[in-house]
Amino acid sequence: MNRVFRKALIALALTPLLTALFLAGIVAAFAVPNEPILKNLIDRPEVLFARRADNGRVIDADTECIGLSIGLDLTAPRAPLPSRAVNAQSLLGCDAILPWVSDPTSQRVQDYFRYWHGYLVIARPALALMPYNDLRGYLFTLSVGLFGWLLWRISEDFGAKAALAIAAPFIVINAMGLFVVVTKAVTWLLAVGAGLALSRRKDPGPPLTLFFVLGALTAYFDFFTAPAFIFFFAAFVWALYERRAARIPRWKELLLNGVFWSAGWAGFIVIKIAIAAAVLDADVWRNFIDAVLFRVRGETDYVDSLLPGAAIYENFAAMKTFWGPVAVITFVILPFATKARRRRWAALIKARSVFLGVALAPIAWLELFTNHTQIHAAFTQINFAPAFMLAALVAAGHSTIIAGDA
Repeated sequence: MNRVFRKALIALALTPLLTALFLAGIVAAFAVPNEPILKNLIDRPEVLFARRADNGRVIDADTECIGLSIGLDLTAPRAPLPSRAVNAQSLLGCDAILPWVSDPTSQRVQDYFRYWHGYLVIARPALALMPYNDLRGYLFTLSVGLFGWLLWRISEDFGAKAALAIAAPFIVINAMGLFVVVTKAVTWLLAVGAGLALSRRKDPGPPLTLFFVLGALTAYFDFFTAPAFIFFFAAFVWALYERRAARIPRWKELLLNGVFWSAGWAGFIVIKIAIAAAVLDADVWRNFIDAVLFRVRGETDYVDSLLPGAAIYENFAAMKTFWGPVAVITFVILPFATKARRRRWAALIKARSVFLGVALAPIAWLELFTNHTQIHAAFTQINFAPAFMLAALVAAGHSTIIAGDA
């Protein structure tokens, strides 16, 4: 308990430092001149619209245009830089960008103060130097390179079978958007980066400070894409390496990791709202509460049903062409197809393995924020990944996850 208390004090001490760094990063990103960014953003306008092939649903594509329009000088007169950074404003999707360039008064501008927009710390300097299409290429290379590095480590530590099981879900899950779309690639980079850090961690006990910082970075960069995936992917890697160190990953430790991650994630979201409420002349807290309620059970034309299971169905339906049936066969049917595999599941249940919680909790997240995850099904389906990873390890008969958990 003393260790947990010390880690909580460290997290508390880090909070003002991280807040100052986050604000400084956003202000610096907004200070990058707009002219080269706008030129490179619309260098090939067809690329902005072609992203619908990467994301599956029009609204998923439009989130990129909404995100990248933040930081541009959208209204006149121009507000001071700190106010612009706090009261981020955006255009309403891809269709608004080119008309806005011709006539800024022709398009509606919306306030987007609820988010930190940390991805702009990467996007705006990069777009000032290169066209958007080139940035997509660099993001893809970085995403694949980091994931390859993590898989190589897992292969060295657990064998090629385990590395293939971890990689397999991302063949059928529509991960391309997370590899190349700026507002979503940060989700992938945070999850894989945390996995790399955890794969070389030596200290016993739950990595509470690491998960707190990861939660704060999730609030800063993730744009509410798939925060549950970031935590539970990292937790999956943590549990694997606990087993390698001959330690049993326990539910209490998983819960503590989750508490510290949640404190970082939810805490920095609340800090952002508090800053906005102090700076802006608006009912910021009411706006924030309404936005949360809408994402939980709000009705919209994009949502066909709010019945239980609707969000899970929409995420499967958003998989490309035949990938939905392939996912069902590979990660739902085959892992239960033989007696030996069913015995492995029974052993996990009997051992009360934390891997079961890590696998199922992100799917519960889809149901909790059912409106949000149906509207954005094509990128929130990444929450299936931990369950598919566990299913692949069970199907492969990998011993790391089976023996001795409690």
